[in-house]
Amino acid sequence: MTNSTDNASESILQIERDIMDAIKNKNATSLAPLLADDFIYRTHFGAEMTKPEFLHSIASFPVEILSIHGEELKVNVYGETAVITGVQRAEARAPEGEPEESAVAFTDVFIRLNGRWLMVLAYGVELPFEPDDGSSMGLQ
Repeated sequence: MTNSTDNASESILQIERDIMDAIKNKNATSLAPLLADDFIYRTHFGAEMTKPEFLHSIASFPVEILSIHGEELKVNVYGETAVITGVQRAEARAPEGEPEESAVAFTDVFIRLNGRWLMVLAYGVELPFEPDDGSSMGLQ
C-alpha cells in the first residue's frame, strides 16, 4: 500500500468516526458537510433517502443514542473513490424504555471532490441479534 493510500484510508476512517459522532449527537449541521449533495442512503428493503431526507431523519430521530461505533472497518481506495465496510454497533433508548443494542453491516462509498472526501452512498443491513451466551453457532 502506498503512503497516499494510507493517508486516504486514515482520512476515511476519521470521517467515518465524525459521521458516527454526528449521528450519535443528532447533529445534522455537523453531518451535512461530510455528505455529497447527491448523497443517497439505501437499505436492503430498497428504501432510499436523499441528503436532505437523511439529515432530517437524523435530527428528528426519536430515541436517545447512548453509543455508536464501528467494528471490523476496512477501507479500499480506488483513486478518487473509497469504500469502507464494517459493522456499526449502537445502543439506544426510547423515551421511558430500556436500552437496546443494534448491529448494522454497512458499506459507505466516498469520492474525493475538490480535494475533500465526501460520502456519496451509504448502504446498511440490520443484523439479527444473537445473544452472547454461546448458544448460537452463527448458522442460519
